[in-house]
Amino acid sequence: MTLKRYGISIVERTRRCIAAATMLFIVLSLSAQQNPYFTQHANNPLLINPAFAGGRNSLAVDIATRQQWVGVDGAPMTFMLNTHAPINETMMSVGASFYSDIAGPVMANHASLAYSYLLKINHSHFLSLGINGGINSYRVKLSDIKLNDGSDPNFASDIENEITPSFGAGLMLYSPLYYIGFSIPRILASEIEYPDAAGRQFRYNQIYYMSAGANIGISDYHSAKLATLFRFEEGMEMVYDITALYNYDGMLTAGGSIRPGYAASLILGAQVNENIGITYSYDFPLGSKSVNLFNFQELTLSIDIHSIISPNVDREFSSPKAKSRDNGNTRSIRYF
Repeated sequence: MTLKRYGISIVERTRRCIAAATMLFIVLSLSAQQNPYFTQHANNPLLINPAFAGGRNSLAVDIATRQQWVGVDGAPMTFMLNTHAPINETMMSVGASFYSDIAGPVMANHASLAYSYLLKINHSHFLSLGINGGINSYRVKLSDIKLNDGSDPNFASDIENEITPSFGAGLMLYSPLYYIGFSIPRILASEIEYPDAAGRQFRYNQIYYMSAGANIGISDYHSAKLATLFRFEEGMEMVYDITALYNYDGMLTAGGSIRPGYAASLILGAQVNENIGITYSYDFPLGSKSVNLFNFQELTLSIDIHSIISPNVDREFSSPKAKSRDNGNTRSIRYF
């Protein structure tokens, strides 16, 4: 009976140590990756580039959830909500973004507003300029982690809802067949100090994005869609991904994405009707650079409400060859 009791104690101690180490690893991983990285970034472009506000010529709403390390308690989970729309009878658009990153005792939130202005360069090209501003909120409750051997100084410090400002800008060049974008969604770098004597910090770094996409028509019902995103973050190496999708009649999408050294992804999507689209992706860790020890998945619901947006000929492509899914209006990169 005594040996059994000691055996249970050893197993329980081991389990708690592993759980504590996992939580610490999650905290360190999140500290090094403060901006959520969505596989379906073409569905969530407002988080990356404020110039995309109004780009769908509708009241657009995107809701996404992303869970990493599926099957692990306390694993990172991200929730995102974007909404944006053009202002009727103008070339201006507005939008709002919110996301919440939760990983065990850590919660990082972001909320911002976006504004963009659309310039018509010629009959087949637009240039959108955008800015955004908002706040970041960061909370760590390491003291909530239950340890087997009393307190540990590494788990004794909490951060209670520290707020930092966030400002950014971006631009996007559109045509009926391709887009190119550049943005700095976080121009201001900031630091949050842990309230202990170790001098630990959580840092919001500057981040730069370059994006591009193209739609290659194969036939009346078939097309190929290519997209890429480059991410540059202060103090970290460049990360990029390449996405290739097959699309049937603008309704069904299937393909994949690769982020060399980090992950490979399977992507499936369906346009339920003119107003609703759903996209699912499943990611697999790839290479030694990935901190994601388990597979993770992502689901996005995209909604477009056209009835409250007045037609605006100034926002439309005028070339007879510019045939887009929205009957000539500015092409959404969601359809690339």
